[in-house]
Amino acid sequence: MPLTPAADPHLTEFPDGFFRRQDHSDDTIFYAYDRFVTHIDDGAIAAVGELYSELGLAGDVLDICSSWISHFRNKPRRLDITGMNAAELAANEMADSWVVADLNVDPVLPFGDASFDAV
Repeated sequence: MPLTPAADPHLTEFPDGFFRRQDHSDDTIFYAYDRFVTHIDDGAIAAVGELYSELGLAGDVLDICSSWISHFRNKPRRLDITGMNAAELAANEMADSWVVADLNVDPVLPFGDASFDAV
């Protein structure tokens, strides 16, 4: 049985077009500028860090669409990140390596199969 708002009151039904892009320009234009902003608030950062800890993400981890901040409480053994702004990725102190990748244009990750314990 699929999960629907009727079957699970915690789910929300979104109106048609809710996730449709409003700005159809190339994402590389937006990410060409270094922004160094925090994309979620402190409460959300704490919740994500807690979730990562609960999940036991401690091995080799890939963080897709990352930025200059990782939300891990404890650094995994290895953390590779992808994103769209080189300066922001390079500033991520937890990352062991980083790759600029526009996954909207080319949704292929530049890593071999089974390279990570978690993504």
